[in-house]
Amino acid sequence: METVSLNGQVRSERGKKAAAALRRQGLVPCNLYGGKENLAFSVAASELRPLIYTPDFKLAEVNVDGKKIKAIVKEMQFDPVKDFVKHVDFQELVDNVKVKVDVPLKLEGTPAAISMGGKLEQTMRKLTVFALPKNLPTLITINVVDMDFNDVKRIRDIQIEGVTLMHSPAIPVARLATSRAAKEAQAAAAAEAAKGAKK
Repeated sequence: METVSLNGQVRSERGKKAAAALRRQGLVPCNLYGGKENLAFSVAASELRPLIYTPDFKLAEVNVDGKKIKAIVKEMQFDPVKDFVKHVDFQELVDNVKVKVDVPLKLEGTPAAISMGGKLEQTMRKLTVFALPKNLPTLITINVVDMDFNDVKRIRDIQIEGVTLMHSPAIPVARLATSRAAKEAQAAAAAEAAKGAKK
């Protein structure tokens, strides 16, 4: 799993004025919780970019006062006008404590029905999982090569050892729709078959 290293500085001052002063220096106020103690620190906005502006799930390694702490991003606040990150909350990863995170979902394979006008639709891009740090997946994949017209893949079709999916089993994640052209081709084929049967 890819890890982004962050060099943090302990925040001694709190409040809006202190946070605004940090941002003017190109720093982002952050909090870390979930371990033995909470930690308030700041980190350069540039170091956060590969962790935040990506569709991939990545871990953070926060380096503060000589300590290296593995963590995940739990919450981010963005400026509503300029769209820069204003604040980040991290959760420390503890070996025996399960965490909830959002992981990207990818469809694998190309159904044969695609070549006959079928349209594969992915209805969910990320899935929320609950697992121990050692079992956290970087990416969740589901094979769709066996799908036919009007087939649907659902949450229940995804099984990952040591991982609980935090969604209803019936929720669809992918469906193979029949295009208008495919429907017309199927209707034409059915009509020809019916004519042949009458003869």
